[in-house]
Amino acid sequence: MANFAERLDLALTKRGFTGAQVASALTEAGIPITRAYVSQLRTGKQTNPTLQVLRALATCLQVSVGWLVGDDYLESGAVEDLQLRAATIGLSASGLSEGSLAVLRGVVELARKAEGLPEEPEPTSDIPEAVAPLSGPQRRALGKRLSGLRLAAQLSVEQVETALGRGAAAIPAIEEGRLAPAPITVERLLTVYGVGAPPIREYVLSLARGEREAAWYDAQSVPVWLATSYALEQRATVIRTYHGQFVPPLLQSEEYARAALAVAGPAILGQSTVAEALALVLARQEAVGRDGGVVLWAVIDESVLTRSIAGPHAQLRQIDLLIEHAKRPSVSLHVVPMDDPAYVPRTGPFTIWRFAEAFEPDIACAHGIESDELLTEMAVVEAYHQAFTKLSVTTSTREETFEVLNSHRERISRSLGK
Repeated sequence: MANFAERLDLALTKRGFTGAQVASALTEAGIPITRAYVSQLRTGKQTNPTLQVLRALATCLQVSVGWLVGDDYLESGAVEDLQLRAATIGLSASGLSEGSLAVLRGVVELARKAEGLPEEPEPTSDIPEAVAPLSGPQRRALGKRLSGLRLAAQLSVEQVETALGRGAAAIPAIEEGRLAPAPITVERLLTVYGVGAPPIREYVLSLARGEREAAWYDAQSVPVWLATSYALEQRATVIRTYHGQFVPPLLQSEEYARAALAVAGPAILGQSTVAEALALVLARQEAVGRDGGVVLWAVIDESVLTRSIAGPHAQLRQIDLLIEHAKRPSVSLHVVPMDDPAYVPRTGPFTIWRFAEAFEPDIACAHGIESDELLTEMAVVEAYHQAFTKLSVTTSTREETFEVLNSHRERISRSLGK
């Protein structure tokens, strides 16, 4: 029989709810939980919800607590929470007379008082409106992404259908956007395709669950690792980034970005031409700038200001843009001095994202030559945090940053005879 996570996933899918909708409904009803926590329950990463949460979920999804929990779930030993056992015991009262139920209720109330427990709250009856199935753009974006992952795994449609045991037309219909697969099917597909990184799986599943609209980075031409990074960046409330060779992409001028991509190669963003890669950089800047709610904390090496990759005129305009960025209250820009630096990390460029959800841990990203590596292991992320903290306290202050930028601006201006 299905376990709790599978039953919850089935109920959410059948009712057409997203994790965000359920979390919002329960929070409004006085049971504060987050979308991330619902996702963890749905995937089995969290296995011990309280009875209060269970009852609220059951009411919201219009199922019984007993069905949601399942006797097999308790007997399997997967959950030892006594509150879940209490929920199942309550099912045995089904069919009793009003008098017997009153007696049982009295016994329960006496027992709760004896153990110093508060009165049991009534379950919420607020049920969010069901949402429509995945829209056309969502289905097409999901289908193209799954198609790309299948091709990257070098698997034929027949091989995938054999692994899943689905009908002959199922995979083509999914990839063409004519059929919206259930999230649990997408999870199985990701496993078959060898996609193991949690952030990448969550990026694809968030679209499969209808928790977000199709975005510009969902285009099949954007590699899945890069699309995941962009999606994480869009949700971040704080971005910490270190770059030792180039100005961070979020702070680049268009002409500087074009030159940087020409030097590094468009393949660094999974594209075949500089124009295609530049379009991604500009779209990324527009999306983050449009939101306005993110705090950007950037550290660059001073050599970035002396390396003229696009010529002195373009470099001067880039420094002017950095000065404007540094004036924004949401941007904190710092420079590692070339002469006698107090600390230089033994790593390439990296970024750390922090999110609004209380249950969602920070994610680090090591920017590599051909792709980015998304890092979720707590100890590894903490190591990057420590490196960034050391950089922050040993680099220029806000006032010193303006002095450094203006110094290099004057140097370039003199070389141009201005």
